[in-house]
Amino acid sequence: MNTLSKALATVLLASAIAVPVSAADLAPMETPLAAPATSGFYFGSLSSVNFLDDTGFDFGAASVSTEYDVGYYSALRAGYNFGSMGFVSPRLELELGYGSASVDEHSVSGLGGVGGIDSYGDARSFQGYVNGYLDIPLAAEGAVSAITPYVGGGAGFMNLELRKQGVSGTGTGTLMDDSDTQFAYHLDAGVGINLQAIGLFTNTSLFDNTTFDIGYRFTAADDFNFEARDGSTSSTDFRSHAVTFGLRRQF
Repeated sequence: MNTLSKALATVLLASAIAVPVSAADLAPMETPLAAPATSGFYFGSLSSVNFLDDTGFDFGAASVSTEYDVGYYSALRAGYNFGSMGFVSPRLELELGYGSASVDEHSVSGLGGVGGIDSYGDARSFQGYVNGYLDIPLAAEGAVSAITPYVGGGAGFMNLELRKQGVSGTGTGTLMDDSDTQFAYHLDAGVGINLQAIGLFTNTSLFDNTTFDIGYRFTAADDFNFEARDGSTSSTDFRSHAVTFGLRRQF
């Protein structure tokens, strides 16, 4: 074999060895799957156990203060999660809900200090809000990443009805049955728990991208104007403290 043939054979052998090596070097490395996008629309529900502060109204020369049993509130909500923005993830949503609490007791002053009498009626509300929240992720991965604290609140309206409120045994029957609508707001704080990230419902797609929320809500609205059955007019405020819980699924 002459010198030229030997050189050509050497080049071909080197190329045959180098090609597989280069192909292996150029093959894409296996990387972890990318985390799902955190932004998107979501739809959900919200329920709460409510503790209403007393309301009041005038009836003739009497002032009536009303205490309530534990009430409830249920709502539907739809919103948009804007995804991570630094240390927080903002959300904006619309909420419409209905609440009710039964009267526990009316205390009547101005009529000889009557109190502790049989009472009936309830307070019903229809509420609508534009809400804003900041999710505060604790970690990007691991078990802790499944739990995300949030803070926020909302502003909107409340239609409050003091429905068929009265006392028995006084001969007056129903004292108040009226409603009014005013500006309302609420302040919230709690935690969102990713159901699949904590190992629940991993074998079904039903709860994909689903978060369980649990928290606290303070709701307030002022200066509801009511007219009693005898024509007396008065105003009252609404305050409630609530333990909230709900689900939201992001799409």
